[in-house]
Amino acid sequence: MKLTEDDLYRRSSQYKHWCFTPSKLALLRQKTNIQASERVKANVARQRAQRAKNLDTTSASDSERANTPGVENGADGASGNGGAVGDKEVDCLTVAEEMRLVDKFCETALELGNFIKVPAEVTATTIQYLRRFYLYNSPMTYEGQNIARATMFIACKTEGWHIPSSDYAAKFANVTQEQVLAPEHLIIQALRFNLEVRHPFRGLKGAHVELGEMVKGTYVPLEWDKRTGTQIQSEILKLPKRAGGAPMNLSESDFRKRLEYDYGVASNILKTSAQLTDTYFHYTPSQIMLAAHLLADEPLTLFLLATKVPPPSPIYSKTVDTIRACAAKLSSHRSYTDSSTSLEDKEARDKKEKAEVLAIIKKLRQCRDPDKMDLVKLNEAHKRDAVHDGELDERKAKRRRLDRENAQKEADEFWGPELPKNGAK
Repeated sequence: MKLTEDDLYRRSSQYKHWCFTPSKLALLRQKTNIQASERVKANVARQRAQRAKNLDTTSASDSERANTPGVENGADGASGNGGAVGDKEVDCLTVAEEMRLVDKFCETALELGNFIKVPAEVTATTIQYLRRFYLYNSPMTYEGQNIARATMFIACKTEGWHIPSSDYAAKFANVTQEQVLAPEHLIIQALRFNLEVRHPFRGLKGAHVELGEMVKGTYVPLEWDKRTGTQIQSEILKLPKRAGGAPMNLSESDFRKRLEYDYGVASNILKTSAQLTDTYFHYTPSQIMLAAHLLADEPLTLFLLATKVPPPSPIYSKTVDTIRACAAKLSSHRSYTDSSTSLEDKEARDKKEKAEVLAIIKKLRQCRDPDKMDLVKLNEAHKRDAVHDGELDERKAKRRRLDRENAQKEADEFWGPELPKNGAK
């Protein structure tokens, strides 16, 4: 039995757990938003009730006020009636606003990868981890900057680009090693321990090599294709530059320049638009690669596809339709720039996007989950099963003691009791 790349992909965790239809993806995000909103409102209400019970608003500690959304200095006691402003209903983020923030987190991760000079695969894996993490968690629950830093550190280890956590933390201002490591288990749990991410980068390199062989005339076609390598070379050199354009007759050296240019454009699309959209959730790595190449050079991409699937077959038409749909998704992101987009239009679009995101971030400050503010303390508490000030829950301590006693008893029954020391009888 011969396994194809498609067979291997369908056995991967990426296909089994992280591929969704658009409708299913939307429902999942809606569910996450509803659950997070309910949790935020409940936790804020609990903290407000606790504060009202123990302290007057005017004497509340700075930490309590800082960690309770909707409470600012002078905002909820100035009127002298107990803070009608501070106790107002929490205005939570919508699904669309959460998605805008997640996209911003991913763009920041892209800049972060360039800043610390990690390979493109590490940055891409980081972004896909972020997009997966925020499918089941909300920005209202976990702040994006801390999650992004920790996620990139996990991606460094996953992709084999090893760096000590102390050295990694030192690359950022005012960031400790504990802040990098604290969210690790939380993130890996959210990823369902599925750390492998299949990217389209290697597929693009393979397509580039194959096209180079066609240009040289040394390409060996599949069995159903009766053309010789020389015939394929002659046909590829005559391909028009654009769809519907006039046939060309380039030399081998000139066509290689075209190949290099197309590779650069497609590679940039895979590193930007493919990462900043939901394409990984909807399409396979090979489909994403071909879609990026289609945007770079449509005639050449369709020619390459025709050497793999006979053009008259229904599979060819279906594949082309899928690739075009994926290409439309890639080109819909504002990071995609084609010849028809002027620099002024791009700057205006970016300026508008920045203003809208800043408004959402301002809203986020008023609807953060107060129980998830300090991930370092939460991580320490989980490690030791702490309840308050590091004290172990009595029931858990008793259970652990019984487990140790039972384990020792079983060992004595199997091996016999411990031998006496110093010759004692």
